[in-house]
Amino acid sequence: MSERIIAIYKDYLRSGRGADRSVAALANALVGHGHEIHVITQQRPTDPLSVTFLPEVVCHHIRRSRIRSLAGFINKLFLRTVFGERLLRRFLPWLDLMRETSLRLHTCLKEIAPEVVIAAGTNECVELTYVGYPCAPIAQMFQVYPPVCFAKNKYQRVTRLKRALPMVDAVQVLLPSHRALVREYTRAPIEAIGNAIAYPPDEPLPPVSSRDKVIIYVAYFSKDKNHADLIDAFASLKNGKDWVLHLYGTGTKEWEARLKEQVARLGLEKRVRFCGLLSVRQPLLHASICAYPSKTEGFGMALAEAMWCGLPCVGFRNAPGVNELIVDGANGLLADSTPEAMAAQLDRLIADEALRDRLGTYAARTARVNYRPERIWQQWEDLIDSLCRAAASKSVTGEPSASGPSQEA
Repeated sequence: MSERIIAIYKDYLRSGRGADRSVAALANALVGHGHEIHVITQQRPTDPLSVTFLPEVVCHHIRRSRIRSLAGFINKLFLRTVFGERLLRRFLPWLDLMRETSLRLHTCLKEIAPEVVIAAGTNECVELTYVGYPCAPIAQMFQVYPPVCFAKNKYQRVTRLKRALPMVDAVQVLLPSHRALVREYTRAPIEAIGNAIAYPPDEPLPPVSSRDKVIIYVAYFSKDKNHADLIDAFASLKNGKDWVLHLYGTGTKEWEARLKEQVARLGLEKRVRFCGLLSVRQPLLHASICAYPSKTEGFGMALAEAMWCGLPCVGFRNAPGVNELIVDGANGLLADSTPEAMAAQLDRLIADEALRDRLGTYAARTARVNYRPERIWQQWEDLIDSLCRAAASKSVTGEPSASGPSQEA
């Protein structure tokens, strides 16, 4: 294994959600493999990061415009149409925030001189390529369900993304089915690499009979995570009157208030607990069922962690990401997209301890094989090596490289 200089660009690291955690896990793992890792962000050096990097990871903070408020207003005004974007780009380049960010990124990358640049999201891809190719091959990460990235063209984001993706050299998606969803936008190789689960690989599972009568859901409070349907399903259980529902996570105060009002309206205050943002490995090991009513997931990290801990999981049949991790009848159960259907599947599991045992055991086995860290990091090593070999081959043959002509020319 060759030691590489690798740059990872993530515009902001302040939410602590899946994309932030994935970037930190990848950076720390690559450092552990002997690589020199540089993380670039737009956050000010004084702003706390939402994740923790190993001391060997070098963080770079690119400077932002001093007239960002005025420029931001002008950008939003012009970026409502393709014609407006062209006017901004051609006649007011000094006010084009995307151009400013891209130029500063390129300056930073020239100082680092990486062999590979990893774009941690689609906004990052656009910013890396806006003024042309950077100085190294780009590996593009899709940490969400890909169609989400092409759904809304607010401020011409989709237009810019479609222009940027043909410039990347490799694409990483989270699940095999995502390859086809990205293929029309790029000719680059597309690799399905899931998220690593950093739980003890050989941790024994508690017997089903010793687990608590707890249904657990770990998710950010938002509309797409769909807590409301789960609460309605829990309220209509026929077999679970002595069971409780534990909701782990945080979110906007508005959504948390809505959910608490729903719980109160249904008279479930004593049976539904809002547990906050805590370490969930031990709660997962002691719960009996994971309910996962999310409408769509890029990967469903919390779902995979629940499976790792031996929990039979219930999700909706038409929820992308969820319906690929849960194999109906093998490691969990899928339900039609109604609270009543989810309640029926939860009732099945509550009433049948042997079914919980069988599904949970297989869930743990598949998660611990497919998403163990050494497997995931080796897939990343293989992707990075392939990019470096391709770049070296192009350099020898004289083919155009990643440092090719600028889009601004």
